[in-house]
Amino acid sequence: MLSRSRMHGTKVTLAGRTAFLPNPNVPVVVQQLTKGQIEAIPKDRFTVSMIKTQGAVLFAPSEHGGGGHGGNLGRIVVGARPRRTRLSRVPKYRKARLTVSPEVERTNLYTAIITLTDRIKSNAERLYNENRQLARDKVDTPPQDSGLFIPPIDDVSMSDCIMKAIIHFFGEEDTCKIMGKKYKLPAFCLLMHNYFIRIGILKNVTRTPFCNYLLEQVLKDWKVTFTSRTFTNYAEAYKNVKEDFTKKDGLKIDFSVLPKQDKNFLQNAFHEIGHFFHTSEYFTHLRDMRYNLNEFKI
Repeated sequence: MLSRSRMHGTKVTLAGRTAFLPNPNVPVVVQQLTKGQIEAIPKDRFTVSMIKTQGAVLFAPSEHGGGGHGGNLGRIVVGARPRRTRLSRVPKYRKARLTVSPEVERTNLYTAIITLTDRIKSNAERLYNENRQLARDKVDTPPQDSGLFIPPIDDVSMSDCIMKAIIHFFGEEDTCKIMGKKYKLPAFCLLMHNYFIRIGILKNVTRTPFCNYLLEQVLKDWKVTFTSRTFTNYAEAYKNVKEDFTKKDGLKIDFSVLPKQDKNFLQNAFHEIGHFFHTSEYFTHLRDMRYNLNEFKI
């Protein structure tokens, strides 16, 4: 028999009442909650969307439904008995406002879709990269080689890897938060540039060619961008830490693990950005290539 966690999410107490939150087995949960319960949901781990429906029914993906909204759904009645209906006939949802008077706030229920934030980021990353590949397939001539990276690194694969990092950290926002501190995109890209210098994958380590590569091949269709002047301004603001970050024998950093809170904010950000690339699919592929080349007897 399946546990309640496997069927309906993780059972928790929010604002003094029982509720369910998503987990890796059940990444999406839809249920009716009070305003206080909704406000108590940790927003750094879960994304909450409001809908307005008739009745009080909790929907959660069943064990056969898989992730997202497309699978089969399990159902639990948690309030007023709903009208019998098939899922295909459920009326279209519309957004509900969270404006209630204090006297009814304790009992007024709102239907909320709760999703694992990492799941949303993963789906956004996959869809965006599929669109990037489709756009490239429509172009007859490939982009001109920037001459920026040392072979066998190529511009297109690295562009996709960088874009995955940007989506992972920023999602749909203009800023990202790393270890509790916010960063804008040019600051993020500057720390990424320092990491690339440190690991020795750039033929040209100057800022301008790297900035041009970002603007022309990575951020061309992205909603947030910056100018080369902005990139230079951030480089000037962070110039005091450049040598520590770019020297291979500088700060002792293990990029195979995430940073701890005992370091300064900027070093933590540099460490976590480097960790993402170090553990990315493309960098793992590059390390496999390096290992295979070392095995050649030529």
